[in-house]
Amino acid sequence: MSTITRHFISDNFRATNLVEGYNFTRSEYGKTELVDKINLWKYALTYKCNAKSQETILIGSHTLDINYLACIYASAELGLKIAVVDYIRADDFKDSGYNDPKTEALLPIDIFLHDFTRKYAETEPEGFAKYVYFENISNRTYSLADNDIDFTVTSKEDFNRAAGIFPKPNDILIKATTSGTTSKPKVIEHTHEFIRGVAERNMWMFEDVALHVKNLNHGASAAVTLFPVLANDNVTEHVIYAINEDHPMDDLVQQLEPYRDKLSTVSFPYPFLIEKFIAASKENNLTWPKLRILVLTYTLNSIKLAARDGIIKNVTSLFGSNETLGPLFINVFDKEHWDKDSKLYTIFDDWYNLELAEDGKLIVDLPVYNRKETMSDVFKMENGFWAHQGRDDLLRINGEDIKMSIIDELNKSHEDYHIVADSINHCLYIAHWDSKTAEEIENYANLVESNFKQVKVKTSMQLVKQNFYYGFKIDNELIREYFRHHIY
Repeated sequence: MSTITRHFISDNFRATNLVEGYNFTRSEYGKTELVDKINLWKYALTYKCNAKSQETILIGSHTLDINYLACIYASAELGLKIAVVDYIRADDFKDSGYNDPKTEALLPIDIFLHDFTRKYAETEPEGFAKYVYFENISNRTYSLADNDIDFTVTSKEDFNRAAGIFPKPNDILIKATTSGTTSKPKVIEHTHEFIRGVAERNMWMFEDVALHVKNLNHGASAAVTLFPVLANDNVTEHVIYAINEDHPMDDLVQQLEPYRDKLSTVSFPYPFLIEKFIAASKENNLTWPKLRILVLTYTLNSIKLAARDGIIKNVTSLFGSNETLGPLFINVFDKEHWDKDSKLYTIFDDWYNLELAEDGKLIVDLPVYNRKETMSDVFKMENGFWAHQGRDDLLRINGEDIKMSIIDELNKSHEDYHIVADSINHCLYIAHWDSKTAEEIENYANLVESNFKQVKVKTSMQLVKQNFYYGFKIDNELIREYFRHHIY
């Protein structure tokens, strides 16, 4: 079988929700209960929401409960295209006229499911502006909190008919976009067959107790984490805790203490959440001897130190993309190898065929599709390692692709300052050549940060300009290493 359905969920599946809805209550369920929910969702989507095969559905739920998982698999079995966007953050949607290029590239969105109560849109318009935006651009919208969907089964015949619908291998399952940093975002669609193949080869990473803290917010996350971990017979329990402002990290860490010796894997969506997890673990004097933290980016030095100090077993950096899913490469940092270069990767396995173009761009031969994908990522070989050189003119920092041209323009227009980006430590540094007051530096840092969504200035220093030239240009790498040396 080459599709993502209930048959690709382990018969040993067992989940514990540390947070149910918005109340701190506990709920447990196994595969039987999950399959029952999947069938109910298939009925509701088909006969209450009029879902049709290969329509696009955006599932916007804060809560990682049984309904979220069931809806994902029900959508997959009905042959719906699951649109993946990071919809929870609402900061960019305060202005009603805001247009999100990534989301609009996914149009049409036929069905938008969410779990907020619309009355809050009136009392807290800024916090829920993003939901309003999605509602406005979607053809059909249903609020689970407002009970827009009636799950009452009025026809057993229709229920059985919906339960018996399953997808074809070449049906599109995941619909995502490119970064769109240097050009208009492009739609990426992956089939059941391709995702099933990717998920099967990723299953080995999971065992014992797996922690889930975030819904799908990246196209690759389904094939790299969600589907393979739920399929693995070696995972004895899935512990689920939706991270948000109402469910703090300190509470999560305390509730995880009974699983301390068995907790094996977790993938946080943003680097700063990993840092919060480590900080909360230290505050509560907790270590996780079997825990592998999966990151889909470079590894922060602070996380490496957590591996060195034995707070976690290791942090595993996985390199891939929405275009290829993956991972393509892997880099593991543990107690003995915590200080490795984050840019130096080894090949994950031989599932993909990888090669380098003359300009250093990575060429990926995609199985199933029988086509090659030329990525923007540039590599070179160093002592048997694949050394990542960046992505043409962009860097990914704290989950955001940033244009280096923006930084270049700032450096040109404010010649007494010089900004450098650090994609390993996920921050910016500001060098200033002349003496500056604290207020002047703060004002300029605010100006710099206003150009980005999640990228922050780590610190600033006064440097001697002539010491940092390389030919006629300022040596950004030299400045970057200078800051790293003095900070870390």
